[in-house]
Amino acid sequence: MAEHVAGVSFTSDALERIGWSTVEGACTGAITAWGVAALTTLDGLQTFLIAVAVPTGLALFTAIKTLAAKHLGDPGTAAID
Repeated sequence: MAEHVAGVSFTSDALERIGWSTVEGACTGAITAWGVAALTTLDGLQTFLIAVAVPTGLALFTAIKTLAAKHLGDPGTAAID
C-alpha cells in the first residue's frame, strides 16, 4: 500500500490525476491530429474531433481508474498499488 500523504484527500488526489491526464492527452491528441492531418486530406472538423477524442478517452480512463483505486488500493488516495 502507498503511504498516505498528510492533508491529501482522495478527491483532490483523483482530481489532480484526472487533470494531468487531460493535459497529457490534449498534447498527445494535438500531435496525433497534426500528424494525421499532415499525411491525409482530413477536413478541420475531423482533425478537431481526433484532437478532442484522445484526451477525453484518457481522462475517462483515469477517472475510472481512480474510482477503482478507492476500492482496490489505499482508500485515502487515488492510487492503485
